[in-house]
Amino acid sequence: MEQNHPAAGGQKSGMLVRAITLLELVATHADGIGVREAARRTGIDRSAVSRILTHFEEIGYVEQERERGLYAAGPRLFAIVAALAERDSLAKAAEPILKELVGRFNETCYAAARVGDTLVYRAKVDCEHTIRYVIEMGKPFPLVSGASGIAILTGLTDEEREPIITRPLEAHTESSFQRVDDLREQIAKDIALGYSYSPGRWVPNGGGIAAPFFDASGRCAGAITLSSPMDRLQKMSIEEIGAAVRDAAQRMTVRLGTLD
Repeated sequence: MEQNHPAAGGQKSGMLVRAITLLELVATHADGIGVREAARRTGIDRSAVSRILTHFEEIGYVEQERERGLYAAGPRLFAIVAALAERDSLAKAAEPILKELVGRFNETCYAAARVGDTLVYRAKVDCEHTIRYVIEMGKPFPLVSGASGIAILTGLTDEEREPIITRPLEAHTESSFQRVDDLREQIAKDIALGYSYSPGRWVPNGGGIAAPFFDASGRCAGAITLSSPMDRLQKMSIEEIGAAVRDAAQRMTVRLGTLD
């Protein structure tokens, strides 16, 4: 007679969670990450981290730089990412719109997708400047953060927005919102403008201007964002960029409404 073993099932589940956690950590560290640092960040035992990463290396999901001992994404992981990117209709729709914005302002532009109560950057076109405000692709960010998050909040209904903004606010910089009333006031102003401006609310000296876009059902699906170091952004016209980003987001809405 076959018997169930909950403990064994739980152990397998725990191993899978640890493996996925480590794979995500490696994927978000372009310069690689060592076993000790991976253990510190995840709370997973160092010996288990070493075993898991060694196995991932054997099957090509990560590769180790022998001199520094750091693990980075391997060829099989890149192949999966490339295959998914080919199917990403949002990224395809955003690319020509982002290129036009970058061509006009020469600052890096992104398309962020709303994923539940977070946002994830799914498309990017880089500027020509050596120094850039770089945002991690594929990593979830809270909506109550920089320009992209606030822009998405402006596109939500009151019922969708209120449970998000009434959670405890975390200050990331001196410019971050710390009072929900201030956040509500800014959202109301941004709704009237059609775009959101973040003067270093997420990272110091990192500014952004963003506007929400919507899918065919009218749901806020994400935001088009221009990012720049604040020392450059302050010398530009926020109103001009805001109007251009707002127009780009409106065109993105049209594109998403007509996609097959």
